[in-house]
Amino acid sequence: MNVVLNGDVQSEEAICLTPNDRAFQYGDGLFETIRYEQNEVRFWPDHYDRITRGMDAFSLRLPAQFDRDLLLSQILDLLKINNLLHQPARIKLQVWRQPGGLYTPTSSQANFLITARSGSDFAVTEKPVVGVFDAFRLSPSAVSAYKTLNALPYVLAGIAKQKHNADDMILLDTHGHLAECIASNLFWITDNQLFTPALESGCIDGILRRQLLRLAPQHGFSIHQGLFLPDVLARVDAVLCTNVSGIQWIRQIGETTFDKSPQNRLQAVFANL
Repeated sequence: MNVVLNGDVQSEEAICLTPNDRAFQYGDGLFETIRYEQNEVRFWPDHYDRITRGMDAFSLRLPAQFDRDLLLSQILDLLKINNLLHQPARIKLQVWRQPGGLYTPTSSQANFLITARSGSDFAVTEKPVVGVFDAFRLSPSAVSAYKTLNALPYVLAGIAKQKHNADDMILLDTHGHLAECIASNLFWITDNQLFTPALESGCIDGILRRQLLRLAPQHGFSIHQGLFLPDVLARVDAVLCTNVSGIQWIRQIGETTFDKSPQNRLQAVFANL
């Protein structure tokens, strides 16, 4: 497979990162996972907005080749080179600071890498059993809304998921409020109300989260973002999690099970995702 490194197409085998690379040494960077489906890079303006906001929060300068339209053109060229233009694909865009310094960097220049691999269609599926992960809590900050290269909380939650034979885990913030799942945002439904943790919980500003918050009111839902304790989920109609790959309905959290019937209420919203 080929990749794009700083605007140049190269083979994966040709990519060589030095031992002092700041992505490796400090996790000093960000990434986006992007869906390509039906000949479209889905929600590209939102992805570009989020990663450039993240770069600003990291005090990283935009490379010359990081113009929104030029970057999209490079993504499409890479899909063509990798024979992925006519099938679903998963694109990853990574940005990190160039070498120099220790904890205090000496550069604000950024490297960027684009990869593209075969993916799957957007799907609405189920997660039978989901647990609550409480061993490492998320802390809201100036960078918590972005996908950073330091993913330790999610790695530890993934290990706990395996240990407990669960299908996912819900992470909490430092005060015990609901935040998000391992790789997706968390939502729940009560009547015609759609709830989700606010960004102040430390959750990611997810791309599908943005779409649901934008589209659901057009289909009769009122939106509630806030800080909620886990026991609120014992009194709701349905729980779901979202990411660019799809929607997953949660069937059980702890001893609480959820009905399938509310799914139909969001079908019109899902049709636009």
